[in-house]
Amino acid sequence: MLAGHAPARLVVFDYHGKVDTHREAVEAARARLAGSVTIDTLAELIERGRALPATPIADSADDALALLIYTSGSTGAPKGAMYRESQVMSFWRKSSGWFEPSGYPSITLNFMPMSHVGGRQVLYGTLSNGGTAYFVAKSDLSTLFEDLALVRPTELCFVPRIWDMVFAEFHSEVDRRLVDGADRAALEAQVKAELRENVLANDGDMALTGSAPISAEMTAWVESLLADVHLVEGYGSTEAGMVLNDGMVRRPAVIDYKLVDVPELGYFGTDQPYPRGELLVKTQTMFPGYYQRPDVTAEVFDPDGFYRTGDIMAKVGPDQFVYLDRRNNVLKLSQGEFIAVSKLEAVFGDSPLVRQIFIYGNSARAYPLAVVVPSGDALSRHGIENLKPVISESLQEVARAAGLQSYEIPRDFIIETTPFTLENGLLTGIRKLARPQLKKFYGERLERLYTELADSQSNELRELRQSGPDAPVLPTLCRAAAALLGSTAADVRPDAHFADLGGDSLSALSLANLLHEIFGVDVPVGVIVSPASDLRALADHIEAARTGVRRPSFASIHGRSATEVHASDLTLDKFIDAATLAAAPNLPAPSAQVRTVLLTGATGFLGRYLALEWLDHGLVNGKKIRLVRARSDEEAQARLDATFDSGDPYLVRHYRELGAGRLEVLAGDKGEADLGLDRVTWQRLADTVDLIVDPAALVNHVLPYSQLFGPNAAGTAELLRLALPASASHTSTPRRSPWASRSRRRRSPRTPTSGPSARPADRDSYANGYANSKWAGEVLLREAHEQCGLPVTVFRCDMILADTSYTGQLNLPDMFTRLMLSLAATGIAPGSFYELDAHGNRQRAHYDGLPVEFVAEAICTLGTHSPDRFVTYHVMNPYDDGIGLDEFVDWLNSPTSGSGCTIQRIADYGEWLQRFETSLRALPDRQRHASLLPLLHNYREPAKPICGSIAPTDQFRAAVQEAKIGPDKDIPHLTAAIIAKYISNLRLLGLL
Repeated sequence: MLAGHAPARLVVFDYHGKVDTHREAVEAARARLAGSVTIDTLAELIERGRALPATPIADSADDALALLIYTSGSTGAPKGAMYRESQVMSFWRKSSGWFEPSGYPSITLNFMPMSHVGGRQVLYGTLSNGGTAYFVAKSDLSTLFEDLALVRPTELCFVPRIWDMVFAEFHSEVDRRLVDGADRAALEAQVKAELRENVLANDGDMALTGSAPISAEMTAWVESLLADVHLVEGYGSTEAGMVLNDGMVRRPAVIDYKLVDVPELGYFGTDQPYPRGELLVKTQTMFPGYYQRPDVTAEVFDPDGFYRTGDIMAKVGPDQFVYLDRRNNVLKLSQGEFIAVSKLEAVFGDSPLVRQIFIYGNSARAYPLAVVVPSGDALSRHGIENLKPVISESLQEVARAAGLQSYEIPRDFIIETTPFTLENGLLTGIRKLARPQLKKFYGERLERLYTELADSQSNELRELRQSGPDAPVLPTLCRAAAALLGSTAADVRPDAHFADLGGDSLSALSLANLLHEIFGVDVPVGVIVSPASDLRALADHIEAARTGVRRPSFASIHGRSATEVHASDLTLDKFIDAATLAAAPNLPAPSAQVRTVLLTGATGFLGRYLALEWLDHGLVNGKKIRLVRARSDEEAQARLDATFDSGDPYLVRHYRELGAGRLEVLAGDKGEADLGLDRVTWQRLADTVDLIVDPAALVNHVLPYSQLFGPNAAGTAELLRLALPASASHTSTPRRSPWASRSRRRRSPRTPTSGPSARPADRDSYANGYANSKWAGEVLLREAHEQCGLPVTVFRCDMILADTSYTGQLNLPDMFTRLMLSLAATGIAPGSFYELDAHGNRQRAHYDGLPVEFVAEAICTLGTHSPDRFVTYHVMNPYDDGIGLDEFVDWLNSPTSGSGCTIQRIADYGEWLQRFETSLRALPDRQRHASLLPLLHNYREPAKPICGSIAPTDQFRAAVQEAKIGPDKDIPHLTAAIIAKYISNLRLLGLL
């Protein structure tokens, strides 16, 4: 140690001065290190310390506020639970205090955030026990099993969702190894042993589950996996701390408790065989209240100081409880989503086939079930034998109309022909559902149905993995979709779309992975969720991939397990055949006169305006071809027509007049081979198209790059393959900026090159997969220009806002439209959306957005101005004009704006945010789903004001001025008319 980096001080332990070797060693060290290192024995330090003044002792009565932990906000605005110093100190206790005492330090794998009280308890408890706390390598838990194998934890502190992942991994591994004649029981025992020894690491005897209830079946399975280890189920809350372990009250942490009647739900302390009611507690770790929310604090404590947990419990023995329900009927599902069962009952009660419906949920499951009493008409028309699929379809239709999420739709249901009545005890005196009686009457059957569905899904997936590769593709695909979505194969028709069956982008990702396991081919999520892809079309895609030439994919270009993606991976020869690439540099120069234009993404927000703009361009003997995702040219035409039919007769007439005789609409898909066209049509386009305008993209800020590669990167390559054999077509590619539009997150975009640059494949950041896919497309465009001389113009756009010309044309899913709707619907806004200055005043700020009609005109005009170059324009608003979000609110409040809005400003940003979120959650379903609620995390803090654009716009502005684009012959400023248009059009669409 002395030969290494010298410390400032050394303390010698176990020193005995009478021992010659001790004394001589210390003296020699002091002589050698004199002037550089101080050497003391422990006894000397203790003696010296006795002479020092006593350390001041903090006033124990001054238990200062030390920590705020915010609740989830699932039933209202998140509230900051206050923790005093003494409570934070209680975290620093041995984590094995939750279990039986152990004789060794804790080793834990931590995955919960520090904003979760459970995450802090595991971390602090591990450290205070002298243990080691490891953290998962990736927040999305994609490396969970590798992390577990490396860490070998002695304490497994998981939530039910993690146990679900272990369960799924177990079944996947068993199914993978299972062959004909194999002993399944023996194989399951072998896989369990390997999971236990190699992944979960059988180094300890402690396992805990908490945060949400876990099913009895899963508990039994976990304990069989862990051999002799008991799985402890913890129950507690942010406000009260740990309350129950395995249903038993934790003493002495819980000082007192009581059950109180909940008459509106039918729970009473006099119930038999067990008293039931809401659990109220007093604990040693009880929080003192919510930060700056005395009103809410008062609501959660009763007059005697007991905390209202909001949970209905049955007291089944001394200090022993069983969880039954949430008092407010907001149920947390196993994946963390909340459903309001009474609201869902009201929605599904609108079905003409439903007389009564009882929604049943279990927090250990990811979906609800139901009991349905059909209407008399439904019974007479369809008969009891044929009724279930008809009702199922009706419930799906009602859910789509109400904008429900897939997890809010009952996965299955029991048909009951006897109505719920007051006489049979299933209705209360005021004719409301008597939930305790309904649960008592149907609970056992519904729980059996859960078990049957889980077993059926597991068996079906196992069977698909084993027999699917040799079975016909379409029936196998229907079975796979049904198994993942919890439907029956009979309910899944070949002409059904995956989204219509309740699928979303994440379940589509699961289906894509399953199809790869079965068929060994990559099916992009974009193909699965495409409006042009019903299940029959997906089956055709799989057949083509199995029998034909494999298309470039993320795996073939970057490697299936790539953690970094390199620009050098994206070479044209991996996408385009050698003959085409060899001939391309020798093709004639492009014609100076553009006659035929191919436009992708014409039904998108920017795409529809580009379609109009190009129709309005006077091309000599010109033709405009629009590529629209659909199953036929007729359906493609109908989709495009519907895009313009938004309630503005002039727009519809204008579109039809412009398109008469000059517009051709083709059913195709940028993400498909040959753009989804037949060979004759493909060759015709290759021979005649002079300009390709490509605003099409699969926009998804959740999916990884591997799933967006096909439509956004390989799709761009497919357009290049079309462009190269032609007369050196121009390629004009408008692109939404992949960088976040909120000013505090902005960074300057970079023009990609074919040089050796690299990016994380799927970094844990917002929209990283989408940004990577757009970057890859630009790399390919640069390659095509440098190798083949293809002229390319890239338009990088920031926020594209509504126009003032046409009625009803809004980009409903985008963040700005959601913000305008939310401000108008709630009637409140912060004093400022931006950070205040040192004096507490509003600061000058700028919002970077441009009206869509100007953007479309700029792209159409400038896209033909660079016949032999690669040009990148930053299509952004460059002005330091002080026009930002605060000014938009001023305009909405102005009587002259015509918006009809009155927006109250709330000076404190945090108070506004809490009230805003609460109001958004209370909106009707259709408004709530169109509101800012899914993106509210972007507004957790005021933005840093930025004046001007996030990237250089000099080149773009000069080009605009030279070409005299727009009414001002310059980049326009935003105006009050644009903002007012949002409000009037949202009213027109029935959203305000």
